[in-house]
Amino acid sequence: MKQQKISMALDMQLNNQLQLFLHVHKHRVFRGFFIIILFLHLILLAIPQVKITLPSPQLIRDIFKIAGQLWPFPTYQMLTDENLYIRQILMKTLEISVILLYTVDLLPKIFIWRQSTLWKMVNILILSLMMFQLPATIIAFGQTDQVKTRLFSISLCFILVCEIFSIREQKTLRILQINEKQLQKQHRFKEYSWCEIIKHDRPDDMWIVIDGKVYDISNFDHPGGLVIEDGAGGDCTALWYSYHPSYLINQGPPQKYLIGQVRDYVQYYKFDGEFYKSLKEDVEQLSRNDGYFAIQVKAVFWLVVYLYTVYYHITVNTAFTAILFGITAAQADVNIMHDGNHMAFSRNKTLSYIAGYVLDLTFSTSVVYRRSHNFGHHSCVNHLELDRGLDTTYPMIRLHPLQPKLWYHKYQHIYVWLVYGMVNFGDLFGTFDEMRSMSNYPMRRGYISYTQIIMQAIVKIAWINYSFFIPWYFSGYQHAFTVFFLQNISHSYNYVLYFLVNHWTEEAGVVDNTSISQTNWGILQVQNSSNFANDSWFWTHTSGGLNFQIEHHLFPQLPHTMLPQVKKIVEERARVFNIPYSHYSSFWSALKSHYNLLKKLGN
Repeated sequence: MKQQKISMALDMQLNNQLQLFLHVHKHRVFRGFFIIILFLHLILLAIPQVKITLPSPQLIRDIFKIAGQLWPFPTYQMLTDENLYIRQILMKTLEISVILLYTVDLLPKIFIWRQSTLWKMVNILILSLMMFQLPATIIAFGQTDQVKTRLFSISLCFILVCEIFSIREQKTLRILQINEKQLQKQHRFKEYSWCEIIKHDRPDDMWIVIDGKVYDISNFDHPGGLVIEDGAGGDCTALWYSYHPSYLINQGPPQKYLIGQVRDYVQYYKFDGEFYKSLKEDVEQLSRNDGYFAIQVKAVFWLVVYLYTVYYHITVNTAFTAILFGITAAQADVNIMHDGNHMAFSRNKTLSYIAGYVLDLTFSTSVVYRRSHNFGHHSCVNHLELDRGLDTTYPMIRLHPLQPKLWYHKYQHIYVWLVYGMVNFGDLFGTFDEMRSMSNYPMRRGYISYTQIIMQAIVKIAWINYSFFIPWYFSGYQHAFTVFFLQNISHSYNYVLYFLVNHWTEEAGVVDNTSISQTNWGILQVQNSSNFANDSWFWTHTSGGLNFQIEHHLFPQLPHTMLPQVKKIVEERARVFNIPYSHYSSFWSALKSHYNLLKKLGN
């Protein structure tokens, strides 16, 4: 019996290692490389047969000579006594890349994959063709026989195209994984701790939590796009109910992905109340087409204006252009980025995803914004222990009556206006710290790829150069610091003022873990938010619809150009259910209420 258990454990360990190896060599990754290689091959094929040389030192020529002698396949002359042939080197690089990719990707699979002999023979044939066809094609490029060159090239292209469209490994692996998970579900329903769940926060190993149930969606093709990765390893309950249509809510999450439940799960909110359910069904009857068109027209306008302003600031670089730079950056944020990161910019989720990256164009980071804003604010608005807005402003500012009061808070209504002017500095410089540690676990997890980190490094380098070092180089340190300071101050005020009057006013409510008591999530969004200047065309468009904050929190997936229509439905439904609906007649009255709140909480 003991030997049998040991044998079963070893079999399971070997099977897990096999699956891990196959997953690392997932074919779709290499398919992208083959597409690039095919593209480069066609470009090089179209280049006229001319010799492009590059002078090189003796050491480089010796290295190429030795490498050519060691290379096991037929090759051709790549260097003269003094020069290197650029075209020949590029073709040789292409040859080596393809052969190495095949050696790493396909060859191991032929021997370890549990497939029929016929399947293995076909793959060995493809590999053999590539290994012999590619060097022959390369040799043909160095000859004068154009017919032979075209023949070899067409053969190579055919093999590459066949490989690009092959789905054999991917399809087989997916079937194996689905069958394995179905067997596991039939035999057990496991409990998982949060410490275990948060480890599964990558696209190839992704768990999410909805209503205390754990779902393994590693192989789920999400109709909403890559935004689902923002919830990897975290609680997605609020986003499941707020972003998905009523018919999907009624069906529930796909049960074939269910693997267990959260141990000692705490559910702070209810989502089954009549208020939010009926309100959602009514709003879903509205057409979004006009809203999408209007927001996309605005997006084109503000994107063009912003990019021109950036160019204008770099070339002219005065205090006026710095302020203009900050204003247009904030307008691009609230009118494009905000809707994009809420997947509200277009029916095409990829287009919405791209629109969200306008925030990177204004030198911040969309990936951090989606995690901290969508999960850490919208899911738990004005909730002391969970809302990121309360988490990041304290102890500088006291915005919740249960936060400890410090001696300097009695002056916060005075000094806070200086703090608000510095918000953009903290947002820009705090990017990498936010990427490293998404606070308020387990409400925010999510996957951040190395590509996103590298892109942020590029964005920050570009930003500091455009905003500071280029002006310093041309106009001196004093001028550079002045325009840099003005640009960020301008950006901060034109962005943060719209947000602080939406939840931190005298009429907006607050909650904490002890007082939440299973409040309906939809009602909470109304009670803890406030609108301003809903009758003003100017404030609606300059704030990107943030003046309809109640409607936006209830339906974040709708474009802000639709929110005036939604307001009529929400306000009427709130009146019927006797729910307080906070609205200020102007932006300035809302700002005054925020000032009074700061003074009240300080004293």
